[in-house]
Amino acid sequence: MNAYFSKTFILTALTFLGLFAAGRAQTTYAVVVGISNYQKFQPGKGDLIFAGRDAELFYRYLTDPRGRNVPRKNVVLLTEAQATKTNILKALELFAEAKPEDQVIFFFSGHGNAGVFLPYESSGIKPLLTHEEVKLAFRKSHARLKLCLADACKSGTLEIQSLPPSESLQELSNTNIIVFLSSLSNQLSVEYGRLGQGVFTYYLLKALRGEADRDNDKSITAFELYQYVSRNVRNYSKQFNPEHTEQIPTMYGKFPKDLPLAAYP
Repeated sequence: MNAYFSKTFILTALTFLGLFAAGRAQTTYAVVVGISNYQKFQPGKGDLIFAGRDAELFYRYLTDPRGRNVPRKNVVLLTEAQATKTNILKALELFAEAKPEDQVIFFFSGHGNAGVFLPYESSGIKPLLTHEEVKLAFRKSHARLKLCLADACKSGTLEIQSLPPSESLQELSNTNIIVFLSSLSNQLSVEYGRLGQGVFTYYLLKALRGEADRDNDKSITAFELYQYVSRNVRNYSKQFNPEHTEQIPTMYGKFPKDLPLAAYP
């Protein structure tokens, strides 16, 4: 039997979207975090297996010339012992560099719980990276597109307000925020030995490489991404989870459903 493992919170988070409107130049800034081997956990007793690999594959897609082709200087990758709370918070300061035509991405793969992520040195009780700390980094960014992706148990607990109350209506209307989570707030998110990844991340990357393109226009919209990933994750989890528990991804935020998120050759 292929092993499967639940991720108490693996937030494979913000991704490589594209604002194609008006042909405006844009820059992507991304923070990619993945933790399989925690300082205070042990294999089979808290550690994960594929969270770090998911983060590395996500980073590779972002920076690959055949993928999103984001300059490496604009992407911070933190895995394993590098992914301390201090380092993650420092990396998130990168988002403040974004201009209005830019986009920001946060990707976290690892443990967590309701309202928090667990950095490398966490005991499960402290220290914790709170959702509020991640949201604050979003609020400080002027980027018109902000994306958070989560391959995580209880990932549905993450809620991101569009903008602080001080933002003008014009700025609000021009900002797209997408939160795409691997499971509902009361569900486990699972990584499978037969895939060598979290199931959500596996289908997310397949989708963005073109498999979600239903109308063959070489572009993946938010709705196409959601439909493809949700359908495949739900079907796979029902088939291969020993308990046959369905894992249900969810997407929400402030964005048009036909917003282009990725293009491919």
